[in-house]
Amino acid sequence: MVTILLYADRLPPLVGGMEMHARYLIEHFTGHPRFPLSAIVTKDRAGADQIIGETPEEPGIVFFNSGRWIEDLEVLRARHPKALFVYRTGGNEILKAPLERVTIPDHAARQAWWASRLNASIDLLVTNSAYTEKRLLDLGVRTPFARCVGGVNVAALERPPRAPGPVTIFCAARFVPYKNHALLLDVVHRLLEHGSDLRLRLAGDGPLLGAAKDQVRSLGIDPQVEFLGVLDNEAACAEIAAADLYVQLSGDVPTPVPGGQYLHSEGMGRSVLEALSAGTFVIAGRSGALPEVITPERGLLVDLGSPETIAGQLEPLVAEPPRPGSTDIYAWDRVFTTYEQLWEGHFATPRRH
Repeated sequence: MVTILLYADRLPPLVGGMEMHARYLIEHFTGHPRFPLSAIVTKDRAGADQIIGETPEEPGIVFFNSGRWIEDLEVLRARHPKALFVYRTGGNEILKAPLERVTIPDHAARQAWWASRLNASIDLLVTNSAYTEKRLLDLGVRTPFARCVGGVNVAALERPPRAPGPVTIFCAARFVPYKNHALLLDVVHRLLEHGSDLRLRLAGDGPLLGAAKDQVRSLGIDPQVEFLGVLDNEAACAEIAAADLYVQLSGDVPTPVPGGQYLHSEGMGRSVLEALSAGTFVIAGRSGALPEVITPERGLLVDLGSPETIAGQLEPLVAEPPRPGSTDIYAWDRVFTTYEQLWEGHFATPRRH
């Protein structure tokens, strides 16, 4: 038996990628016969560590689902010298390289500091794409990678029969620059001008939500656009499964940080994986890691640029939405089975950091 100590940045009811990973990892490994989860360390509102459960003196696996503990890795590594240190990342937080207590004004120097701490302490970096791995290699990260693409609650993605009426386009994404809602709204405006019968449903919140609502009003498309607010995972999956098309025009956006900037990109996109799993046809920007998962039978990649050009590509799909079959290749069970296989391999031939 090998116990797991989980360092989870945030927990449900928040609904981001880290929170969903924590939720399903906790469900899967609580009471696991081989790899039981013994305790969770998270952060309270003041940023202090909060422990849930009984912390083992000698955990077999110390698992991080974010870089929140980057400044504590050296201490934690010394505290648990025999444990396997695993860190699951989408890549963007490592590129952003934030620090809370250590002061390094230059962004490139902060990135190098992150890379050095990961190389010194982490035994296995679980990644989501070849795109993420290349970005981390370019940054100087030399920790062994284990690619694991997925993280979908397939039970919540049962596709209902299509209801009569306008074609439904759905997008679940935070209203932040790299999600490109402004471009999506321009594309929908042009489709409506061309006579397409559709409605757009948007889930999420974020700093650009107000700007998106203003844009909808200025374009005069209020009757066809509905803002749903933040949805829990089951509700978002129900929307994805019921939609005719899932459209997310995420791009690669230079993002300023103190002392420099980094490129914020779609490392994979959980909602995109959920749509692919449901059999809802996906239209996405040709950016980040999305070309690794979107294939012609399940989706369309578009170059991000002219709204008129993108609208022209979408018109035949709105007129007759494809309905690919569902798939379970991105299911949480498959993700955690991969974890188990990785850990079995490690503990069968013990290695120490």
